[in-house]
Amino acid sequence: MKRIFLFSGLAVLCLSLFLVAGCGTKRTAAVPRPEGKLAVAGFTNPVYNWQVLAGYLEEEGNPAPDGALTALDSILLDTLQRHQVFDYITPAAVKQCEEVVVFEESGLPKVSAWKYWLGVGKCIQADLLLVPQITNWNERVGSTAGVESPASVALDFYLIDVKNERMIRSRYEETQEALIDNLLTASKFAARGGKWVTATRLASDGIEEKLMELGL
Repeated sequence: MKRIFLFSGLAVLCLSLFLVAGCGTKRTAAVPRPEGKLAVAGFTNPVYNWQVLAGYLEEEGNPAPDGALTALDSILLDTLQRHQVFDYITPAAVKQCEEVVVFEESGLPKVSAWKYWLGVGKCIQADLLLVPQITNWNERVGSTAGVESPASVALDFYLIDVKNERMIRSRYEETQEALIDNLLTASKFAARGGKWVTATRLASDGIEEKLMELGL
């Protein structure tokens, strides 16, 4: 009988969370929008520690699968548009400066990721440069109904102040958890339709959350 009551209670809780998730209020940025000429780089996927702007990789030499960068670039640009961030230098234009900086550094000792991206920001003549990176990517093993192992991602977003040579780091890490395993993440599970989602969906949620955190 206690077991029946337990599952009944969980069912009621799930229903409540679905209703809350569907009736959420409009989210606003955590900080004011940064001032200055903004440039946005496309996602990169460091596979060695010297390629990350801060911190370190849990495992070197473990790249994200083909297509992940392109998918996240598209989600990033769509999210900026929904947030009404329109006036920025696009990843395609920034890419040209990435190639220029690589060319200029050819034959020289390996530069740090910080010097590299600062050089890209100066090349593109931006006040601010957003650099998003994938630092961990594990796809769901299973289906929406059940998994052997859930999706897991780690993303870093760096907002570089080019003129003052400073940066802000905003990190997103998530491994999806079942409702019964962690009630603190129950609202997220409900917002995702009570299903096990892909790494791309986790990353999409991370992009939404961290752009808001940076005022974008």
